[in-house]
Amino acid sequence: MHLNEIDIVVNESTVNESIEIKNTILSMIEQFNFLDLRRFEKIIVAEDVNTEVNQLMNSNNEQNSSILAKVITSSKNEKMELLLILNREFLDICTKLTGNEPKYNEFLHILHHELAHIHDYNKKIDVFEPYMLHGKYNGVKTITYPLAEICWSEYIANFISSSSTSINSYPVLTAEILAELVIKMTNESKINIQVFKSNKNRMDLFHEIKEQIEKVVKTAAYLLGYLHGLNVTLPEISDKIDYMISKSNFSETWKLMNQEFYAMRSVYPLGWQRLRIYENLAFYFQNYYKENGLFLKENEKKELYFSIA
Repeated sequence: MHLNEIDIVVNESTVNESIEIKNTILSMIEQFNFLDLRRFEKIIVAEDVNTEVNQLMNSNNEQNSSILAKVITSSKNEKMELLLILNREFLDICTKLTGNEPKYNEFLHILHHELAHIHDYNKKIDVFEPYMLHGKYNGVKTITYPLAEICWSEYIANFISSSSTSINSYPVLTAEILAELVIKMTNESKINIQVFKSNKNRMDLFHEIKEQIEKVVKTAAYLLGYLHGLNVTLPEISDKIDYMISKSNFSETWKLMNQEFYAMRSVYPLGWQRLRIYENLAFYFQNYYKENGLFLKENEKKELYFSIA
């Protein structure tokens, strides 16, 4: 699609401010015109991205208010559309920069990442649109398959957008965050399991462990996208973090994710014919739950339940 066809809405702005911001956005997007931007209908520039997302999705998710950009999907007449929400404050800064400053390059990479999400959504919609519109998961898959989908999405977005960053910036930061999360997961999951054994009414602990597991594997997917995109290994970034992961209960899952993303990308997108493409990742995540003391199960009615080690 032609960039001028994108509807750009700048909330709470004067006419001149709106024109300046729109021109800045379009000039930045033009640098990534090699991506598949079909179905990209609208951009909203808002003071708070998550507030805007919650209003559009009629939700009340508590998310990091400092988020700078977010792609969301919607459907119209049985067809999916893609919408991008951008942070107003950061764009105001970008309009005053020449294009070589660190802040400008930071936002350019963030935009590249979000446009890579749009590219990936288009490839998946081409194959899975009926299921994305009407499908749903049951049983254990309600936990593992959405997580596998999100992890692939973050992996491929960073793989594609890695060309607009450097090894010593986001990849290093992401590796450090992963190390912290793995240590926290290892230490706290054992305590939470013991607390739950003594008080079966503490269902909040299941949700806490679930949230921690999701943070670990999402961050790992994020990092692997950078590593594969930049053609580097974790030891090249940090021997210390690589060793720490190798000695943790996340070690096997990390190795399997690394292999599986290579395999998935090798047939992407033309070889993606069924949702079974996520099957291996989902299985690895179910096993990571086991590593942390939770066994995900389902009954004959495909209803999810869990037991503890």
